Amino acid sequence: MIAEIDAYMDYLSVQKNASPKTIEAYSSDLLQFYRFLLGEWQETGAHDYEVKVRVEDEDVAVESIGKNDITAFIEFCYDSGLDRTTISRKIACIRSFFRYLYNTEHIFVNPAQSVLSPKRERRIPRFLHHNQIVNLLDFEVKGFLDMRDRALLEVFYSSGARVSEIAAADVQDVDFSRGTLRVMGKGSVERIVFLTGECRSWIQRYFKERRKKFRKITEPLFVNNNGKRLTVRGIFYIIVKRAREIAIEGVSPHTLRHSFATELLNNGADIRAVQEMLGHRNLSTTQMYTHTTRERLKRIYDRYHPHAGGHYGKQSE
Repeated sequence: MIAEIDAYMDYLSVQKNASPKTIEAYSSDLLQFYRFLLGEWQETGAHDYEVKVRVEDEDVAVESIGKNDITAFIEFCYDSGLDRTTISRKIACIRSFFRYLYNTEHIFVNPAQSVLSPKRERRIPRFLHHNQIVNLLDFEVKGFLDMRDRALLEVFYSSGARVSEIAAADVQDVDFSRGTLRVMGKGSVERIVFLTGECRSWIQRYFKERRKKFRKITEPLFVNNNGKRLTVRGIFYIIVKRAREIAIEGVSPHTLRHSFATELLNNGADIRAVQEMLGHRNLSTTQMYTHTTRERLKRIYDRYHPHAGGHYGKQSE
């Protein structure tokens, strides 16, 4: 099996032009699968798995691996406490590996063909409440960097755009008269997002400070202290830094995107309109934000329904 893993890694690198990160992850997953098949799990004694592969010269005969062996490995991953995302990647790796072996006639039956990936857990997105957004924006603006950061945060909360979209935006993409920003979304799909009057005002003030510092405004919408385009990583650092200044940890650019969507839905926006503003292809992706509206409705119900034990109900008695 080791020879087949090496051949597959060469295939990923040369023919598929996979990234070094993907190659490293897949290599690690397959080696773990290989060690499992050799019986490494027996050393722990915690569980018992039915593995029926043939071992020759301390190596696994790849043609002897069956679907039950793969299923046993998946059970081992669950028992080891791995999350579903990691397990899904390992299954995808194994399926790709055996598909390669089948297509190159290393094997004549593909044991991984009918192995299914687990359903991914849908995590409730983190968001900031309106008062937290207000606090995030409420810092003293002294110079160019402060002005840029304020304008940047305003664009995030005003537009709901992705960090990659804002990083790639140019000055000419801003239309002050219409209050819009043109961005390039996933799949190179162009869309228009909206800028509030407050947001446009801060962008104009930021441009004014930028002219003072660099004498002219170049193409990128947001630049660093050297006049170069802000990278995604640079924007991430700014948002983390500003959030920590008000003692909030775990805030990312995506948190602001989530906050944008949550506020719109909480204030009665149509979910399909929010879907279009976020640039989601599928409505199901947007629907994960509706948990906040349900929580809000539940609070209203608990407060005002006469039998729910809320304040209003008690007053009516």
